Amino acid sequence: MRQIIGAALLLAASVMAMPALAAMSAINPAFSQNLEARPKKVVLLPPQVFVFELSAGGVPTRMADWEATARGNLITATTRQAQDSRLFELVPAPPLAPADLDQLDAHIGLYDRVAQSVFVYGRGEQDAWAHKKYEFDYTVGPGLGFLREQTGADAALIVLGSDFISSSERKAAFVVGLLLGVALPLGQSFITAGLVDLKTGDVQWMSFDSSASLDTRKPADVDEIMRALYQTYPGPR
Repeated sequence: MRQIIGAALLLAASVMAMPALAAMSAINPAFSQNLEARPKKVVLLPPQVFVFELSAGGVPTRMADWEATARGNLITATTRQAQDSRLFELVPAPPLAPADLDQLDAHIGLYDRVAQSVFVYGRGEQDAWAHKKYEFDYTVGPGLGFLREQTGADAALIVLGSDFISSSERKAAFVVGLLLGVALPLGQSFITAGLVDLKTGDVQWMSFDSSASLDTRKPADVDEIMRALYQTYPGPR
């Protein structure tokens, strides 16, 4: 879990240095070219989102109760959007033995590292890495195959993110800063969703979105960002 926190913070830092983004995606070309091979049944892994409160001085404090709310909202929104879009049947992760839970945690951490690489290089927006848009060879390995055996799912949906929410003191400092001609950054959220083939471990699709106004504690906000993420999934709806 500590591995995921570190990577989530790195991703959030890279996004917070940029203007607000619309949803963007990276897709395995083989996946988008063969829509008939898209998974029919997908298992939703427990969403991992880390929520922080920003103090007046911009110091983040992790808020466990906010995280529990955010993760519940993500499960609800992700499931609802799957039903509404009819892209695939989404099923919850089954109860797992301790050894399988360790395996799951390790692979979510590995996926998080892959998400960083895809976000920075895999979309082909930098000339030096343009080839990675087509040489989409990202994988977490076949170690999640036990989920395929237990659920009958073809793929796993992984949702990760971080949310920095400004305290009332931070918001007040922002207003004072504007009066003094200083723009203090407020909160920023970053959410990514991706699909991993459970037979091969290959990453098939990833979508990324960020917002300066999203509050993961609010169901409507989470539903909106998940809808935007799903819109980048290849194929007709």
